[in-house]
Amino acid sequence: MDVDLDSVAPKLGAVACLLLAAAVFAPALVISAPGSGVAAYYASGPFGVSIVGVLALFTVIVLLAGAQERSDPVTLSGVALVAGVAILLFSLLWALSIDSTLLFSFPAEYAWIENHRWVVVGGAVAVAVATGAYARAVLN
Repeated sequence: MDVDLDSVAPKLGAVACLLLAAAVFAPALVISAPGSGVAAYYASGPFGVSIVGVLALFTVIVLLAGAQERSDPVTLSGVALVAGVAILLFSLLWALSIDSTLLFSFPAEYAWIENHRWVVVGGAVAVAVATGAYARAVLN
C-alpha cells in the first residue's frame, strides 16, 4: 500500500491542529466557577498557553493552503514545520512552568485540569510530527 504522504500529512496535521486548539481552549469554555483561577492558568509561564492555540489555528490555514497548492507547497511546508516546532516548544515551556499550587487549586469537579497540560503537550507532539512529515514529503 503506497501512501501519498504529501497529500495525507497536511490533512492529518490540520485535524491535529484543530484538536489541539480545542484542547487548549476547553478549560476557558468548561470551567465557569468564579475565582477558579482559569485566567492565571492560561497566563502561566513566560508566554501562557493561548499562543499554542492561536498558532495551531494559524497552522491549519498553512497546511490546507499547502495541500491545495494555493501557494508554494515548499514554502508552506517550511512555515508549517517552524510553527509545529514552535507549538511544541511553547507547550512544553508552559506545561513545565505551571505553579503546582495553582494547578491543584481548582474545585474537585475540575480535577481533570491536572492532566490537561499533558494533553496539550501530546497534541503539540502530534502537530510537530505531522508538520515534519509534510515537510519531508514535499521536499522529497
